[in-house]
Amino acid sequence: MFFTTSSSLLAVLLAIQVNAQSLIAWSGNACDGSEGADVVCNGTCIDFAGRHSYEVLGSSATVSFFVNSGCTGQKFTFGPDPPGECVNVNTGTSINSFTCI
Repeated sequence: MFFTTSSSLLAVLLAIQVNAQSLIAWSGNACDGSEGADVVCNGTCIDFAGRHSYEVLGSSATVSFFVNSGCTGQKFTFGPDPPGECVNVNTGTSINSFTCI
């Protein structure tokens, strides 16, 4: 019984992890150029300086971009964006940080 319960719990945790939202930002306009790290979409403020596009992985995500670092200043919200779609961040101003959920 313990093995079955443990195995079931592990399967559920892995399924949740696979479906977790994450995002990769790129220096190019079409998810090309320098690739950033795969970051989890959990509402944390993340640096976006020098990036111009992103791709959502896992499941859809809503991304809020900010003119200033530290997720302050003018805010632009994109999404919800489906996974696997490249999104060019063209706001008419520099973007230096973002959050995603």
